[in-house]
Amino acid sequence: MRIVLAGGGTAGHIFPTLAVARRLRTLLGDDGADLTIVCGARELDRELYRGVEFDLFPIRVRGIVGVGFARLPARLWRLGVSTVAVWRDLGARRPDAIVLSGGYVSVPVMLAGWLRGIPRLIFSGDAQLGWATKALAPLATVATVSFREAVGQLRGPRVEFTGYPLREAFASPDRDAGRFRVGVAPDEPLVLVVGGSQGAHAVNAAVARDLTHLLDRAAVVHVTGRGDFEWLASVRESLSPDRRGRYHVHAFINEGFADLMAAADLIVTRSGATAVAELGAVGTPAVIAPGAFGAGHQIATANAVAASGAAVVLLEDDLARGELASTITDLLADAPRLDGMRSASAARGRPDAADAVARLAIGLADPTCQAATA
Repeated sequence: MRIVLAGGGTAGHIFPTLAVARRLRTLLGDDGADLTIVCGARELDRELYRGVEFDLFPIRVRGIVGVGFARLPARLWRLGVSTVAVWRDLGARRPDAIVLSGGYVSVPVMLAGWLRGIPRLIFSGDAQLGWATKALAPLATVATVSFREAVGQLRGPRVEFTGYPLREAFASPDRDAGRFRVGVAPDEPLVLVVGGSQGAHAVNAAVARDLTHLLDRAAVVHVTGRGDFEWLASVRESLSPDRRGRYHVHAFINEGFADLMAAADLIVTRSGATAVAELGAVGTPAVIAPGAFGAGHQIATANAVAASGAAVVLLEDDLARGELASTITDLLADAPRLDGMRSASAARGRPDAADAVARLAIGLADPTCQAATA
């Protein structure tokens, strides 16, 4: 069975694409799965796809939302060129189905797949769907969502509630292994701060502002993103030896990240689709600081998670007012509340999402295939 997947631009599109691809390979077997991933050509795509076991087809498409007028013609040109390149490749490859993760890398793949008449599945993880997903969904055969609030936002395709596909590591994260990795004792409070694959400067600045206060209450593992890593590493070096030993700074963590999330007592995070799905998989309470960019989809997703009781939301204005440290310390001091948030977080988890999406894709490619319904 020949299936093309599209996912690139951010880790939030790349990781779930890989999760679905690996589940497809498991369901179909190495001999039965002919899989290709269409990805972006940026450094992040090259790094996260380096060494993967799938055929890659990189395209040079870039996003067009929020781009200044001067750069828009070049971006539209790239979109057109990429669509033609994918259209030609699909003609040569002749896949049985296409699976798309949304985002700008999916745009030329959806257009070319629609023109070729190939069955198409698009999946999304936001409570308020982004422009690319809403624009592309009418061209899809099937769409899947991770929040029930999103079901009514799509028009055209059949819509399934599946959750958001996650890496296999999130099926059985190891709390002890996560704490051992960063050298934090089993009974020591641990806060994990992460801003996504590209970091979140507003979150990083809020942590740095009250870092000594936080370190007096808990060990902090801070995944900064590459842009702020050197700055925060220098902040770490300025700390007293005792506090320095409780502050762990990383530009990015891939291997062992699920274990680290499970090891934390509290996670400070943005509310991208992958981030909130991972929270549910590990069942960890969160302080969510949604990004204010785009059309507010991160804010809507954060509010949906908070409504379930699994998180507290702090907007960027709240961060600027210095509310992050007090929110963290108040939560760490309230064990019953943390226990309730932990239960609510675990209840949101959909660890079978990658399997559900993969089986839907197989059903599109060949409704008679037993792997689609087994």
